[in-house]
Order: sequence, then structure tokens, then C-alpha cells
Amino acid sequence: MLSKSQSYKLTFYWVLKSLYRLLPILPSKIKISKNLRLAELYVQNKDYKEATNLIEELVYKFKKNEFCFMLLNLYLMNGDSEKSKELEVSLDSTSESTNLVKSLDILNSSVNDSDKVAFIKSYIATKGASSVLIDVKSGGEHLTKLSKEERDLINNTKLYLKQRRDWSRRNSPPTYIKSIYSKDEQNKFDELFSDVLPIVRATKVSLSDHGSSVISVKNGFRATIGQPETSDRRVLFFGASTTFSYGMSDKNTIVSQVQKNINKVTDNVRVENHGVLGMNLLLAMNNLVQTEIKQGDVIVFFNFDEFKNVEDADVLSIDLNDVDRGGDFFIDLNARHCHYSPKGNKAMGEIVTNKLISILKSKSEPVPPQFDLDNRMLCVLEKFKYFLFRHTAQALESCEMQSYLELLDQHATDNEGVIGSVAVNCNPITKGHLHLIEHAARSVDKLFIFVIEEDKSFFKFEDRFKLVIESTKHIGNVTVIRGGKFICTELTYPDYFDKETSEAKADASMEAWFFCEYIAKALNISKIFLGNEPKCQITQQYNEKMQELLPAYDIEVEIIERISTNGDVISASKVREFLASRDFSSIEAIVPKPTYQFLKENY
Repeated sequence: MLSKSQSYKLTFYWVLKSLYRLLPILPSKIKISKNLRLAELYVQNKDYKEATNLIEELVYKFKKNEFCFMLLNLYLMNGDSEKSKELEVSLDSTSESTNLVKSLDILNSSVNDSDKVAFIKSYIATKGASSVLIDVKSGGEHLTKLSKEERDLINNTKLYLKQRRDWSRRNSPPTYIKSIYSKDEQNKFDELFSDVLPIVRATKVSLSDHGSSVISVKNGFRATIGQPETSDRRVLFFGASTTFSYGMSDKNTIVSQVQKNINKVTDNVRVENHGVLGMNLLLAMNNLVQTEIKQGDVIVFFNFDEFKNVEDADVLSIDLNDVDRGGDFFIDLNARHCHYSPKGNKAMGEIVTNKLISILKSKSEPVPPQFDLDNRMLCVLEKFKYFLFRHTAQALESCEMQSYLELLDQHATDNEGVIGSVAVNCNPITKGHLHLIEHAARSVDKLFIFVIEEDKSFFKFEDRFKLVIESTKHIGNVTVIRGGKFICTELTYPDYFDKETSEAKADASMEAWFFCEYIAKALNISKIFLGNEPKCQITQQYNEKMQELLPAYDIEVEIIERISTNGDVISASKVREFLASRDFSSIEAIVPKPTYQFLKENY
């Protein structure tokens, strides 16, 4: 006799098979929609083979290229390496939808949610950290014992949701909304509900930087109030709008409430908010593997919809029906989602803290336990980074990229010899830079020097650019070019500009792909030169990623050792140190003559 679960499974397959037999007679638009929905259902049943068949039809028969990356994921999860390699070769700028949100949802649906959860737990464990996965249940239509205010929120979603942008900008919210905020926030609704939009930075999706009297976002992370100056352990929160805490000031976010509660127990734990509006679980996993996780850290995945599809004892539940809500717990409430009020965030922060305290009181293992990671998932996440690159490139091809390629065309050469390149910031140019450039120039027939254009350095770009030109005039086969928006910028490698203060995990894949598929292709570059900086983790990671990705495009990478003087490595930071103390004799010994003259005249 069949068990109830086996009976449900048989019924599930019978329904799917019946629908699949009907597909050939359906109009193409309806069939495309049905194929996609059925594929998603098969994925949730871990039947990647049947899901693959359905999406193959969309890509190859109906020529729906926006499903190419979904099909690639399905091949990877199905273990079909041959087909995945064939599809990768054909991926181009038409292989994704211009709607990033829709595309991210499609990619998220191509991997079973239980597989995602299993990977998250294993990955965090390999780092010697602890995972806490929290599902919030009974939101929206499942909420019982509704207060008068909650019924009003549900029955008037047009007022509280669709018209929110209008009344927040006018600072004239409904009476209920005004009543749940403190007096000092009651005239700041335009700031509380201002858009803090997600953006693509390198190969992650993070928040755009934002600053107001109530909301602060820096380097993609929302501010958490009460963080200790020094800490032994960290708690990192990943999630969507409830983690970000939409409509709340920095002090009232769930994460800030957790920090406040933890501070009552210990003063050496730092809580960080990695929440991004609209974040799904696959997107959070992509950000997770690009975040530095240390032994003893606690990683919280909070309130993801995907958890509702997973039967896993490690997924903890908070049932809103068990919470003493009162009449002012939410700022909005509909059939599926909700956002919490200041009071709601305070209550949720206390509940979450209680789930964390026992973990924080325990000592972490000295050696991380060994877990076998799902190699399929690692491949999916690697291709996800390439998807973000392709989407970003597509968005830029008609404007910034086209303009930059026209600039490169002016310098394109018919030289049949070896063409090389070097990218430099030169803040300012030193004899160390000159050593790298001269070595590179001797090694190739033509050398392009790209000067990083992002103006985040001590010296302005125009000054740095001019000094590189003047300092390399004696080298006959060199051309100096602006780096534009695609060489070491906030878009392609934002961590570069924090390298003197940060040793964070960084990924230069976006930088590498833009270079290979656009810049090197336009100038016929077949070799690049990089300076070795063993003491800088950010530069090391950059060099390693170039060595990993460029050979696939037939571009050679050569690492050049830095030169020293009096036992010290020559560096631009050393020049800036000497400049601060006005030690021009020491500066003269390590910079080219044009740099020395410029510093003497201007400083």
C-alpha cells in the first residue's frame, strides 16, 4: 500500500504528464508560459531531466534566448557537462532578458530550493561558521486574530502600498502610518520610504550607496547602529526587504535591534546587514560565496520565500500567529508579504536574538569540519556571475561601452606582432611603475597602458594621466589610454579602491570579462602584465582571477616582481608618505623626473 507522500508524488507526476501531452496543441505564447511553469514544478520535485526537456524546447524550437542561462543551470544540475559546454559557446548578448528582476527570478527557479539550502549549510560549515536559517510563517492570508488596524492594511493595499510613493514624498501619510513612528521621524517619510535601489557591483548585487538623516548605505551595506569598535565574532544577516527593513530608520532595522540585544549580553559581537531589496535565495548565495566568512561567524538567512518549499529541521520557524502583535506591528500587509513597524522590528529582533544567543555563547571549533560541497551548485554560481556580466554589458553596449570602443578604435593597430597591455593607477607614477612598463614594452611589439580613470585616488585622474604620458615618452612602442568605466572601477572591481584599508574577499571576474570580450578584442591584445604585490590581498585576488580567466581567451598573463630601493619596495603609497612629511629628497630617488617636478611645483 502506498504512503500518503508516495500517493501525492504519483498524483503530481500524473498531472504534469497530462499537461505535457496537451502542450503541442496550445498556441505558442501559452505553451511558452506552460513550459516554464511545468519546468519550475519539475525542478521543485528535483526532476531536472524533465525540466531540461521543457526549457530546451523553448530555447531551440521557439528561439527564446532569454531562457539560455536557465537551461545552462539545468544542464549543470543534471550533470550534463557536454551540453553545458556547447551552450556556453553560443551565449551572447541576446541570451538574457533586459528585465533583470524577471531574469533573476527565472534563474532562481532553475535550482531546487532544498538543494540551495543544503549548499548554504555545507558552505558555511566549511568556513568554520554557523548557519541560522529562519522562515517567517503565517504572514498575509494565513494571519489569524487580526486587529482592526491589520484588517485595514489588508483591505486598503492601494492606499498603503500603491499610493505610498505619493504620500511619502508629500510627507502626508495615512493617520495609522504617522501614529506608529516617533515624533522625530514624523516629518521624514520622504526619507524613510526613499528608494535605495539594488545595483550590480562587480559580480554581486548590492545596495546603491545612500545617505540621509535616517538611512545610510555605504559600500553596499546598510548601517547597523550600536556596532562595537572591535569584535571577536560577527553575525551576518542575508535577506530581502524585511532584513533591509524597508521604511525604517537605521536605528529601527531588525539587524540594529539584534545588535542592541546582543550588546546586553556581550560587547564583542558585530552584527552586519547584508540585506538587499528583492533578493532571492540564489542571489543571496552568490553574495555569500563572495563574502569573507571567518571561523566563528554566524550567518543568518532571514525570511526567504524559498524556505517555505523546504522540509529541513535546520530551518527555524517564527509563526506570526504566535507573536503578540497588537495593532501596530506592520507598516503594510497583503496576501503574501508584509513589512514591520518599529514596534514589529523590535519584537522580531528579540525573537531572532533568542535563537542566536546559544550559538554565540558556544565556542567555535578550532578546525573547520570537512564537508563535501555540491560541485553542481558551485558551477551554477560561477555561471551566475557571468550572467550578471552579460546583463551589465548589454545595458551599457548602446552608450558608455560604444563610446569607449570608439576611443579604442582610434588606437587600433594592424601590427601583426605581439600586442600587450598594462593597467595602472599611478597615484603617482613611480620608478616601480616605470620598471613594469619598460619590461612589458621590451616583451611585446606594441604596448597599451591603461590609466585607471575612476577619480578615487589622492591625485586627480588628469594629473595621473599626464604624468604617465610624460614619464613614458622615451618608450617608442607605448600608447597611453584612458581606462574609462571598464578598468578597475566601481562597476568592475570596486574593492580596488579600499585595498589599503581592506583585506576583504574580492572577485575580479567582471573586470576580466569586460577586458577580454571588449577591450582586448578591439585592440587585438594577446598578453597582459601585472605587478606582484604579495602583501596586498586585494591585488593578489585580482592577479589570480586574471590568471584563471584570461587564458581561455588566448591571452597570456605575466606577473612581474616589484623593485626595491634601500631594501624597501617602491610604491606610490611610499611617495605619498614622503610628501606628507615634505621629504622631497626621498621622493626624488623613487619617482621619474616629471613626477618629481610636478610634486615640487604643486606641493
